[in-house]
Amino acid sequence: MNDHKAMYPIYFRLSLLSGIVMVTLLFIFIPYTEPEPYKLTKDIVTLVEAITVEIDQYVDPPKIDRPPVAVEAQTGLPDENIVETITNTNFIEDIIRTTPVDPVIDVVPYYKVEVKPQPLNNPIPRYPELAIKAGIEGMTVVKMLVDVDGSIVDVQVLKSSGNTMLDEAAIRAAKESRFTPAKQRDQCVRVWVSRPFKFALTSG
Repeated sequence: MNDHKAMYPIYFRLSLLSGIVMVTLLFIFIPYTEPEPYKLTKDIVTLVEAITVEIDQYVDPPKIDRPPVAVEAQTGLPDENIVETITNTNFIEDIIRTTPVDPVIDVVPYYKVEVKPQPLNNPIPRYPELAIKAGIEGMTVVKMLVDVDGSIVDVQVLKSSGNTMLDEAAIRAAKESRFTPAKQRDQCVRVWVSRPFKFALTSG
């Protein structure tokens, strides 16, 4: 077994040399044959002849006479005896009305506003009667979007009182609030302002 391992390089070289010799002998003794040129089939020749016959039988289209020269119409008033053939129609144009889109106004954070909005009207929310009878108390914190004219354009609840009736009463009062416009670089801007609404029952 050890002898075969030692003879492995010799075996490899002999097999490689014998392969090269066999390939060389094949190239020497096998003659080279040139491939036959391609021959057109009979169908292709027949198709070409048919197309040639059709082209020879092609006939030029008939000549089209030129249109006559336009003649100037006679001037004058229309004949009164001509009957009007076009009837009156009651066509009503349907115009699709679109709502004008307001310009986009940037909302500036409250801490960046140079001139803070000041309250002009802070209405007190109406305590719901059902909440009074049930003895429900709480505090709702809302944020109001003050427009460039000081009006409120949007109201959102920041912290709920835990009761829907109290939250709705706070939202209604917030929408009726009014402020002085906030300003940034001498221009009126929109800004969010927060306000708490406390609902508490007094004794008696």
